[in-house]
Amino acid sequence: MKRISILLRKIGTLLLFAWFSAGAITIGVAVYAAARLFIRDSRRRALFIRRCTAKGFRSITAAAGLLRLFRVRVEGSVPSAADARNTVIIANHPTLIDYVILDCLLPENTTCVVSGRLLRGFMRHVISHMLYISNDLPLEDWHSLISPEDAILIFPEGTRTAHHDWKIKFRRGASNLALRLGRDIIPVRIECSERNYLGSGFLDLWVPERVPVITLSFGSRMSVPEYLEGGTPLPLAARRLTMDLEERYAAWLGTERADS
Repeated sequence: MKRISILLRKIGTLLLFAWFSAGAITIGVAVYAAARLFIRDSRRRALFIRRCTAKGFRSITAAAGLLRLFRVRVEGSVPSAADARNTVIIANHPTLIDYVILDCLLPENTTCVVSGRLLRGFMRHVISHMLYISNDLPLEDWHSLISPEDAILIFPEGTRTAHHDWKIKFRRGASNLALRLGRDIIPVRIECSERNYLGSGFLDLWVPERVPVITLSFGSRMSVPEYLEGGTPLPLAARRLTMDLEERYAAWLGTERADS
């Protein structure tokens, strides 16, 4: 029975990947074309595409629960649009679907920092019209691209959490961004009960014996101006803030910081 259950969940995982791909094509062609045709204002168009994307992701996570592929648990208060305004939301990145789940939960005024390679692929037009930001851009150019109404979602690790050692190592981009723009930070801890689940690339069909539980814990808001007190240079302040964030996440996850 256990082998049959695992086989069925592998098939379900494959179907979910197919659903995700079909949804990406639908949003990438039909929704994008409709938005371009009927919505002239760039911000309204971005919010419309974000809403459509979030609805698609909610259907995927709901189907995953019904198929017993994984379950999602939320702890703490998910920020509202007003709460998220003018903040930087950061999260660790243990699984392939972290962004999918976060997009289901976060308000539509959340933009996202994405890998530059995504803006060179099939979905580049959709992503750019969602007003998402490439991490290839210098931070100096971000002021003109980000609305004060938006929250900014960023994964400070820059990639998925390494499962072989589970140590926390953040890049300084998130700290630099928060300090330069004077934005508070909202930290989100993501944990998966099965460490290696969806930790590889697309079409990773490995499933554990137990149904994974992915838990998202929303932490208290962090103010950053204190890191610049006394004329502390921005690079030093960013280093201190990054170290503090690493230590917070290491304590949260019961692990340790990687050596800086």
